[in-house]
Amino acid sequence: MNSKLPNQPSGPRRNRHGRGRRGPLIPMHLPAYRSRQERFDDAVMASAQRLSERWPQRIELIDFLIEPVPSDKLIDQAQAIGDRIPLASCVPASAHERAKIIIFRLPIEQIADTPGELLDMVHQCIVHEVAQLWVKPISEIDPSYFPDDPDYE
Repeated sequence: MNSKLPNQPSGPRRNRHGRGRRGPLIPMHLPAYRSRQERFDDAVMASAQRLSERWPQRIELIDFLIEPVPSDKLIDQAQAIGDRIPLASCVPASAHERAKIIIFRLPIEQIADTPGELLDMVHQCIVHEVAQLWVKPISEIDPSYFPDDPDYE
């Protein structure tokens, strides 16, 4: 009996049942290759990158976190003041921790109808939370993004 294993596989690799080929079903260059979570992560990173072009040193001091849904405490606070479910939240910096912006993925994905709208909503949430952290008007954080919207003055 030969106990030596071959160096190279003997043929095309199959799945565990011996039928199909192992590997991705969708080529990497197609949009469907990335999951919804990965595309959402990309939207947050693109928004942070866009703001870092205008505020390079200040954006580096903020941690961007993505959570699926807001905590029960945040939902209760929003309901107490008659507001909708929060889409994002911010935590100011302390002596021991950096500032944080938390984006809630599922509420934003439920509201957005198209991928372009998802990108816009993520950027709006991030700009709003940065403005809250820095106590600056939203139009100063990203003046080109909200030129005519009266809700973001």
